[in-house]
Amino acid sequence: MVEPLRRTELSDAHVHLQDDRFGSDWADIEKYLTRAREAGVVRFLCAGTSPADWNRVAEIARRFDGVLAAFGIHPWKARKVSGDWIPVLAKFLTSFVSKDGETRASLGEVGLDFAVRDLDETERREQERVFRAQLSLANSLGVPATIHSVRANELVLKILREYPKIPALLLHGWIATPNEIASAVETGAFFSFSARSVDPSATRGRATVATVPRDRILLESDGPRLLPPNGYAGAPIASPRVYLERKSADGFLLEEPAAILSTGREIAAIRKTPVEEFFAQLALNERRFFQAIPVKSKN
Repeated sequence: MVEPLRRTELSDAHVHLQDDRFGSDWADIEKYLTRAREAGVVRFLCAGTSPADWNRVAEIARRFDGVLAAFGIHPWKARKVSGDWIPVLAKFLTSFVSKDGETRASLGEVGLDFAVRDLDETERREQERVFRAQLSLANSLGVPATIHSVRANELVLKILREYPKIPALLLHGWIATPNEIASAVETGAFFSFSARSVDPSATRGRATVATVPRDRILLESDGPRLLPPNGYAGAPIASPRVYLERKSADGFLLEEPAAILSTGREIAAIRKTPVEEFFAQLALNERRFFQAIPVKSKN
């Protein structure tokens, strides 16, 4: 386990606790949450990926303290959704309340993924259609959105500007140029980073971490690392090794919420910032982002 910081209460801004690699039993998930709390991580934004997992995301957020729910259709799943799913998503976003009895849901994980260089144009159009439909909901309901963008930054940023009433945007695991970062900052976006972003071999990820504004950084585990579905976009994934499940010697996933402390310390080192100063700023950033998630009316 990672040694906790004093007086630290951190948030895992992006995790997929509903994935069965965290375990199929509630007790299995509780083990990971307990480990996280012991390390000082007390809030978890659990992101859905398709209608198939929204009910489980909802149940996890109703059962466990500190877990907040996000519902959305991941770009990998855009071609697989059918039927009139928009009203269903709208109902989750408007009616769901987490275990605390107050916190409503946010939108996520949504976006565009053009990782396959010769991606079929039909796939691109469908991803964009599904992305826009979800952002329109977030815009009308006033809920934050967690954004996935791979080799699509320019188009993602263009689309995001069309929905100015979304109260907060989280660009998760982003890799971007300085110009793209500056453009994202103009939208008021936050940026969340995992161990993958700060890996010694992640040259572009580390450059992104070093460049984003200090008041926009959040931490994420992105656990347990989602594996692209077989045949995604009609072509093999270029580097499947980066998605492989990794476990510690005691059998726990390395991409678990407790691991974000190590990520935070590495970000502080990359940015040449004292660790305590970095985590103090992080606490302010978390407060600003999570305050954008609506709460249940007390009227």
